[in-house]
Amino acid sequence: MEIIPGIGTDKVHFGITEAEAVSILGSPDKTYKTDEGCRRLQFNLLRIELSFEPENEYRLGWIEVHDPKLLLGGRKILGATQKEVLEFVTELLGEQPEIEDYGSFLSASYDEHWVELQFQFGSLCCVNFGVLYDDLDSPKWPSS
Repeated sequence: MEIIPGIGTDKVHFGITEAEAVSILGSPDKTYKTDEGCRRLQFNLLRIELSFEPENEYRLGWIEVHDPKLLLGGRKILGATQKEVLEFVTELLGEQPEIEDYGSFLSASYDEHWVELQFQFGSLCCVNFGVLYDDLDSPKWPSS
């Protein structure tokens, strides 16, 4: 699976509906609603979670990936060291990350690209990324 910041993945793009995601990926293994009212679909085999947001008419706005075969910029990054990943992604995105230490994990956020990298035990364990927004805080849905 390839991450395409601002677009989605090679399989699912931001802005699709829950029904469209199920048609592409099959039935989720788990669904739940967050405290913010987002509908979440988990796909165990793909190791991916999709978030459909009420403020955006329940269209796909956020993706969380734990798949070790994940690619970003054509390169596998999950499991790689924090130093290696940060150097690569910073150069790829052309943006310096904001680093936050949450105790059990470290988060590196690239706010201009809506990409968040989570590190545990010194290596990348998860990538979260979302749809981009314009100056009026409207989602910039990718064209089909």
